[in-house]
Amino acid sequence: MAWSTPAFGGVRRKAAVDAARGTNKQRGYDEHWARISRMKRQECPVCQVCNDAAATEVDHIVPFSGPNDPLRTQWSNLQSICRQCHNRKTHELQ
Repeated sequence: MAWSTPAFGGVRRKAAVDAARGTNKQRGYDEHWARISRMKRQECPVCQVCNDAAATEVDHIVPFSGPNDPLRTQWSNLQSICRQCHNRKTHELQ
C-alpha cells in the first residue's frame, strides 16, 4: 500500500507549530510541575470532568501564560483529568 502525502502539508505545519512552542521544560513543565502533578493526581485519582476514568493528567482550568505565571502552579487552577477529557478540552480550545 502506498503512502500519500498529507493534504495541504498538515504534518509539516504541525511540526513547525510544535517547534515554535519550545520544549516542555521551556513552557513550564519541569521537575517542580511533575511533583505538583503527582500530588494532584494522588489527591484526586478520578477524572474531575467525567468522573468515570482514572486521572492520568493534570489540567490547568485557566491556561497559564508562561513559566513565571502564578496560575501555572496555583492549586485551585488545577484539575485531575483523564486523557480523553484532556484531549477533548484541548481540541475545543483550538
